[in-house]
Amino acid sequence: MFVLAMAALIWSCGNADTGPQRKAAQMLGQSRVLLAKGEYDAARDKLLSMRAQCPTALEARAQGILLLDSIELLATIDSIKDAEGERWKQLDVKREFYLRKLDIDKRKYQSDKQK
Repeated sequence: MFVLAMAALIWSCGNADTGPQRKAAQMLGQSRVLLAKGEYDAARDKLLSMRAQCPTALEARAQGILLLDSIELLATIDSIKDAEGERWKQLDVKREFYLRKLDIDKRKYQSDKQK
């Protein structure tokens, strides 16, 4: 049953004309557009959907990790603008975390691409 479910999931990501890689790349692009519009929740949801629908699109999934870091970072930066006191401190810690995570994930992605 599990094998059939996985096969259906992989097949649903696209047919021979589009394939999982193309479908995932399209969804990644849609997420970037949503991020540019400041629609963080929708951008995040699109990435999570791409990961679920296209488990074999490894390149897009790797790029998705970086994009998700960027979404979280920009959402935090937007939230911090209106925060005060303890809430500002919490968001600033979150901002610093995502800056570091983005840097680490970016270096890992670049290293993996060179292999």
